[in-house]
Amino acid sequence: MSVLRKPEVSAKFIRNYVGAHADFGELELDEDDPRHAMVRRHNPRKLRPVLVFLDGQGKEVARLSGGLKSKEDALLLDRFVTEKRYRKSDFSTFKATQRG
Repeated sequence: MSVLRKPEVSAKFIRNYVGAHADFGELELDEDDPRHAMVRRHNPRKLRPVLVFLDGQGKEVARLSGGLKSKEDALLLDRFVTEKRYRKSDFSTFKATQRG
């Protein structure tokens, strides 16, 4: 079961975020296509999966490449974003300090 589908995780993510799924893996865009800049900005190396969190003004505040490995990581990521911990640290550092 995907970490994001676990009841405790999905309840928090549904309550706190508006989700959107985009799969750019098969998308072939030439340099003149206006979508090219958006794809490059949000996933420059075409890594999958990538979770990107935007604030109310559309500014990226957090990013996680490679997916979530556990329910605990997902709940920490939720705290990192909802408590605006991204203002002082990156997620890896925050996670390390929380696990002692």
